[in-house]
Amino acid sequence: MKNTLTNQRRCATRGALTLLYSFAAAACGGSALAAHSDDAHTVPSLNALPLGDGKILTSPRVGYVFCCQTSFGNNGAPPGKAPWITGAVWDQTAKPTVSGSIQWPNAQIAITRIGAERVVTANNLPVHTTGVFPIARSDPAYRYDGNPNPIAEQVILLRLSAVPAPSATPRCVPQGMIGFTLSGTALYNALDALGRDIAAHEVQDLCSGHPRGRGQYHYHSWSSCMEDAGDASTHSELVGYALDGYGVFGMRGVGGQPLINSDLDVCHGHTHSIPWDGQQVVLYHYHMTREYPYSVGCYHGVS
Repeated sequence: MKNTLTNQRRCATRGALTLLYSFAAAACGGSALAAHSDDAHTVPSLNALPLGDGKILTSPRVGYVFCCQTSFGNNGAPPGKAPWITGAVWDQTAKPTVSGSIQWPNAQIAITRIGAERVVTANNLPVHTTGVFPIARSDPAYRYDGNPNPIAEQVILLRLSAVPAPSATPRCVPQGMIGFTLSGTALYNALDALGRDIAAHEVQDLCSGHPRGRGQYHYHSWSSCMEDAGDASTHSELVGYALDGYGVFGMRGVGGQPLINSDLDVCHGHTHSIPWDGQQVVLYHYHMTREYPYSVGCYHGVS
């Protein structure tokens, strides 16, 4: 997919930091994450990812989702129709993706820091291409997931803390949006409406996104269309913000090491020096990973 993305970043004034993005169209890009292993650190292979089914708790735990919702309905991809799931693992390389390459030239996002507040305004259209939704009956993916929802503009206005502070205890995450990404798209937790590992069970497009009932396009896991273009030997770049104000970074840690659950805490983050609003600061932050729960497992922050 070759499109152009024009972005004007980090236009800083003393009192405000503004990130403005204007899009003629956008590219689905990103760097590959090579498997890394040593005696104590193994990144799961894409064809044998651990299935997250059942990893929901009412308290925080590494590798789980601490979810505010404790009961789940029956609205999701039909059970038993995912041949890429075998026992306790699933094969991302064998899972189909939704066909199509739809551009969204009207995508809009502005992220502005004003004092201690970070204001996100967007229409939730992605800066990259997407598959065709609703999923067409002629699409091979329809056999496994008949997502009937179109992608539609949303009104996004988030007022996040630009100086996030830790909560006395971790807080549960809701179903629905738990953060917002720099690609103009919402970030949801790792669960489907049945409480299963949604990245494994439901079919997404090539950018690992799909829309929900009211048309909000979103991710549940890492997307190759998020911009994390830094050198593979360096720490990942910022790819979004959780709703508690803390940053969400890509899948690489210090020195470029691909991260796994055991590298992170119960909320899927850790603390060390990171670039933050043009300065280097020691601050808590979340990471994306290949393995469930993929991103924020609970909120570390107070709001």
